[in-house]
Amino acid sequence: MNESNAAQWFDGFKHPSVRDLAWAIASPPLVSGEFNQTSWWTHAECLQEFNACLPALQALDKNPHTLLEHLNRIKSKRLGIYFEALLAFWLSSISPNFRLLAQNIQLFEHLGKGKKTLGELDFIIQHRNSGKIIHLEVAVKFYLGTEPLEDTYHWFGTNTHDQLGRKLDHLKLYQTQLSKKHPELIDFKLDQRHCLLKGRLFYPASQSKKLPIPDGIAHNHLQGRWIYSSAYNKNQQLIRLEKHDWLAKLNHDDITRHLSHHTDANPNKASCFAIVEKDANSNFKEAGRVFILPDDFIFPQAHGLFL
Repeated sequence: MNESNAAQWFDGFKHPSVRDLAWAIASPPLVSGEFNQTSWWTHAECLQEFNACLPALQALDKNPHTLLEHLNRIKSKRLGIYFEALLAFWLSSISPNFRLLAQNIQLFEHLGKGKKTLGELDFIIQHRNSGKIIHLEVAVKFYLGTEPLEDTYHWFGTNTHDQLGRKLDHLKLYQTQLSKKHPELIDFKLDQRHCLLKGRLFYPASQSKKLPIPDGIAHNHLQGRWIYSSAYNKNQQLIRLEKHDWLAKLNHDDITRHLSHHTDANPNKASCFAIVEKDANSNFKEAGRVFILPDDFIFPQAHGLFL
């Protein structure tokens, strides 16, 4: 299945949670390649897995009970926890290619009578055909870019302490390397280390020229725009998105539900919005994502390597 066909499929699921699950599997990663003997998934690998899971996803869209039951066990409302829960369901319940062996494995170093926490592994999985056991780290992140856009340290979350460059450093140099540095603390003999980083990068809307991509970021990553409140186009129809709506696109029914509530496009904090249009059949569709920032929002100076 090619990229455009897959996008139509995972945007086309009716149930929002199933659509988010499909997005978590099929959307393009922010980073792909090999770093420190760790394989960062490519979009082709994501699409291959999505295609293998498609029959199960279609069945879930008709009856999402098992997925909703799984998600209802989440105690945190954090988007990252929701994303991990979606991936846990994928690996434990619908993937024909992978088996979930363990999740959230805490590593401790024993020091006399006490112990020191070294970190936590997200998942340990097994490839069903090869039998290889894999340490898989995952994350979902959303960043707003500032000049120079090529520099990953000039991309910030709405919590500006969160920075793309520092997150990549942490994943490449620390989080994916925990199992390599401390194999004696893990109950499985690992064969490989993988990383899956999903999300979206928001570019300044003030720039009309072709925008440079941050160093090391996949060229087909998901994009949006950001703009200050006083500069946004008030003729555009917008829907404010809560964090749990940041993953998959809204469909017609989602948009209709949201439009029944007033949307303030002059937020007092950085807020993500869906841009709404109508298609040829007069059905609502999502045409893009934009972050609108208060006019007094200030980006900090960039900081370097996290270690």
